[in-house]
Amino acid sequence: MEIAPALLTDDGVFDAVVETEAALRTLHVRRLRLLAEVLRRGLDTDTYRRVVRADPREVKRWTTQATLFLPSTSPTGQPLPPLHPVTGAVVGELSDGHLTELARAISLRLPDGSEEILVEAARSVEPKAVRQLADRIRDRAEQDRVDEVDEPAAETGDVLHLRDLPGGRLEFFGELSAESGARFTAMLEPLSAPRPDGPRDAARRRGEAFADLIHLASRSTDVPSEAGERPHISVTIDHEALRRGVGHALLDGDRHLSAAQARRIACDATVLPVVLGGMSEVLDLGRAKRTVSTAQRRALHARDRGCAFPGCHRPPQWCDAHHIQHWADGGSTDLDNLVLLCRTHHSLVHHSHWRVATTGGTPVFIPPRHVDPAQRPRQNLLHRPPTPTPALAA
Repeated sequence: MEIAPALLTDDGVFDAVVETEAALRTLHVRRLRLLAEVLRRGLDTDTYRRVVRADPREVKRWTTQATLFLPSTSPTGQPLPPLHPVTGAVVGELSDGHLTELARAISLRLPDGSEEILVEAARSVEPKAVRQLADRIRDRAEQDRVDEVDEPAAETGDVLHLRDLPGGRLEFFGELSAESGARFTAMLEPLSAPRPDGPRDAARRRGEAFADLIHLASRSTDVPSEAGERPHISVTIDHEALRRGVGHALLDGDRHLSAAQARRIACDATVLPVVLGGMSEVLDLGRAKRTVSTAQRRALHARDRGCAFPGCHRPPQWCDAHHIQHWADGGSTDLDNLVLLCRTHHSLVHHSHWRVATTGGTPVFIPPRHVDPAQRPRQNLLHRPPTPTPALAA
């Protein structure tokens, strides 16, 4: 006999949620198998759609999932494995939304090994994060295919279209190159950060920030600042790649550009090398200081590349440096005890049962049992490729 939700304990509610979601995933796999049988027998798919009262786009989506991820049979009746066995092996663990995003990712023709990364991500993050990760893998692959010799001809330059509107207003749209876009974003983000008395809509905040930039530029001597520093661009790149101009670099926010572009930025910029634990800057302050230094902040930007919580896409400029073991509890202000977290996930980690650790310099999050009964360690795959995570003590 099913117990009414109002009579369940707090833990019981979450246990029921986990059980219900598992049942829904099982039912979805059965739905795909039945649809695959309809297709195998050549039955009328319009009749199937009317029976299940589904939108044609839903049926098309399910058909794609069944074709890609379920076993099939040959014309002679021989069993055939799934076209994509990596996803097929865990299809019962994933939701309709996750399978939809994995099918989309396959259509992007991503590099070898991408499906394994996306499937691992799908087991711990929402479908939207899987889509973002697939897009980043695609962007990285496209950047790697750019011929460095022909790059200036291949890259679109800065373009701005203007149109006068009634009342003296101005409409504009355009496109910026990687270098210009990086500079623009570095100046815009400190001014467009959410604030209690400001607009909640991100587009309105960016619009107001852009207007502020225009006023600041007109005075030339005033520039916005962030954490006490002038607007800057952090570029993480291998020294040999920078010297030769061949390879790729990483901008804050996980935007990729070529080594040749990084060289052009370095020509008219102050180069701030990111040295993790090097001799050029003191990165580990131990118990001597609670607040994070500028040098440590740069190192965290290069290591975490944004909010380290699994599935979060927030860039490093919008994150706080969180002490894994709180400073008041004896934790040190060292890189191994620090992790970048956006305000939302900073609060979540403080007030929930999520645990954080670093393994090999990579932040790892262990969910509470009501989120994952197995408490499998998770990483944010949106900012960096996965690294092996040894079993962590419960």
